[in-house]
Amino acid sequence: MSSLFLQGLTFTTLVIGVLAFLGWWLYFSPLKQTEGRVRAAGNMAVASSARLSFTLALLIGVGSLLNVFGGYWDLSEHLITGIVPGGEDFLWPPHLMVYAGFLLAFVVAVSGLVAIAIPNLRQGIKDPRRWVRRNPYVGAVVLMAGYGLLSIPGDAIWHELYGIDLTAWSPPHVFLTISAVSLTVFAAGLFQKGESRMNVRSQESSRRESDGSEDPKGVRLNAGKKLGEFASSVDALSFVRLFYMANALLLLVFIGVVEWEVESVNRIVAGRPIWLYPTIIGVSSFFLSIVAKRLVPGPWTATIVALFYFGLRLAVSAFADVMSGAPPRMTLVFILGAILLDLTSQWMERFGFKAGDWQVRLANAGAFMVGYTLVAQPTIEYYLLQFLPSFTITDHLLTALFTFLVSAAIYPVPLAIGSWLSRSAKGEEPAAEELPDAVTATAHG
Repeated sequence: MSSLFLQGLTFTTLVIGVLAFLGWWLYFSPLKQTEGRVRAAGNMAVASSARLSFTLALLIGVGSLLNVFGGYWDLSEHLITGIVPGGEDFLWPPHLMVYAGFLLAFVVAVSGLVAIAIPNLRQGIKDPRRWVRRNPYVGAVVLMAGYGLLSIPGDAIWHELYGIDLTAWSPPHVFLTISAVSLTVFAAGLFQKGESRMNVRSQESSRRESDGSEDPKGVRLNAGKKLGEFASSVDALSFVRLFYMANALLLLVFIGVVEWEVESVNRIVAGRPIWLYPTIIGVSSFFLSIVAKRLVPGPWTATIVALFYFGLRLAVSAFADVMSGAPPRMTLVFILGAILLDLTSQWMERFGFKAGDWQVRLANAGAFMVGYTLVAQPTIEYYLLQFLPSFTITDHLLTALFTFLVSAAIYPVPLAIGSWLSRSAKGEEPAAEELPDAVTATAHG
């Protein structure tokens, strides 16, 4: 076994192991019952403000865009130069752009955690686990961005190991993609959290105005106008969150299928079953469409995510074309699948079905598969066959079958992720481990 392989495997395993332990300790390790009983209200950790949540989400989103644009530029440079640099030459401009995205997210998240730690320490809450569990997105972003930075040496080792035949599915690329996708999804959750707090403040302000408890000097705003402005801001923020979800999908699909969309498919990729290409696109887009529909409920959520996705894809391809001159081909279009998914969800809701019902699972997976394959299959047959290995009738049937089966099988996972993101953003209750302390402290008081 190659010594380089062992080095890459050891380094990647070590980094993931350390971060996994930190994640368990911060989110799931048991808390001491006596921690934080400085005063009755002192046990509940201080949450981030709406302004802080918005600021963190915005800056992390900028870092995520750097990851996307840098990734496509990196691919284009590989195609033009025909090399995969390693060692001292590894830090070339596209990679620096990607790592700058992770660095920005890490610095922003650590700064946010410090901003949260200061008021908590003033209240006598010294356990960082309580800060993180009260502000789960901030801690998660620190871990994910931290992996992106720590993986740089490991990525260089894998590049040295595989050289020109390096695949996008190599371990460091896969884990980097998971980190980048998670960063973007958590940023969307931070926007949701800030909006929820803004909503609470607006309701409290309206209530004060209605009972006459506003500023006694008469500094009052028209309630109707204020609520109207708030409604407009909520709509705008919903679109921002959906844009973030489209960005996350772009990252996920990029690492999954972009090797089939370049000018020539190398021998590693050509050896894979060809039906994997459309199936990965279909399942990935279905997965994040369901997450988005739970995070931002609406009649056309999946459709908006799909439109944002293809707008972003055109933008990053144009950027890669300008910088290097070798952008990948446009990916398979799933907009019709997203439209049918939205229509089916509306129809099932009208008949009283809940999102978690098995009927909804099968109907959503089936509707998306039908809409997706109606466009994807002819696209492959009449346009992509000149670039791809042979795509037979059997491959078409396997694509439809596995897109449906895998989407239906994994449906509870994106549903749970989207529900958790929405619930964590809206709910301000302490973590489960904190409840006994809070109840005990109040009883003693």
